[in-house]
Amino acid sequence: MTHEPDAPRYRTETDGPVHHLTVANARGEAMGYLWANDEDDAAGWCLRPAGDGAGFGEGLEWSGKLDAAKARGLAPTAALAGLARGSDPRGVGHVVPGSLATAPSLEALTAPARVVTEADDRRLLARLDRENADAWRELKEASAALTDEDRAVRWSEGGQQPDGTWRMSYPLHSERLRRLVGALAAVGAVTPAYLWRDNPPPALPAEGRLGPADAVRAATAVVRGERFCDGTVAQAARSGLLDAVAESLCAWYGAVADGSRDDP
Repeated sequence: MTHEPDAPRYRTETDGPVHHLTVANARGEAMGYLWANDEDDAAGWCLRPAGDGAGFGEGLEWSGKLDAAKARGLAPTAALAGLARGSDPRGVGHVVPGSLATAPSLEALTAPARVVTEADDRRLLARLDRENADAWRELKEASAALTDEDRAVRWSEGGQQPDGTWRMSYPLHSERLRRLVGALAAVGAVTPAYLWRDNPPPALPAEGRLGPADAVRAATAVVRGERFCDGTVAQAARSGLLDAVAESLCAWYGAVADGSRDDP
């Protein structure tokens, strides 16, 4: 059996300056950047971590278009020019007209990609279920019911067992802690709209308070993170992060419910 050679592709790294285009969604919010450097025959997609999950799919689509341009023998910057010309500004993911710019390096391009905007905050808050009063009542009651004992999560006994087998230790969440985690999901605070694996892990600010959008980010990172790393919820409960998340979200909902706040 013969194997076809790998299709030619642009290099995915460069130390030189990069030309780049902004790709936005239908609402005009930046999802990521297409970049190119002719000297190193390099081009690629730079995901905007502060954006939403649709950027992953967009990255695959635009990377495929770059591969097709390489197969046609186009230089990286020529590929960018072609993608800009062929992009429908009314499309779900489109090149922003007039967005061509230059960054001194690929690393420099990643800096604005991590900047959080008001639009990012609004998108996360729009995912919260404002109509489910029962879920918000449950979150408030679950938060109030949490005790210091619940926050000091114990772990199961691990190590080698009497029969010679080995058992991994895992956190033993109390019923009250599980109730709080479930309530966060019920109000919509655990959302695929936040790219938690592409952002720094959440931390409790020195003043102990979180804005509502940051509370959604923290809730998502903690609850989703537990699936990949046992103890993520326990650490958040012990540090006070979970308490701050619940307090912030309940305050946001209270303000929206009484009309003193008008978030989307």
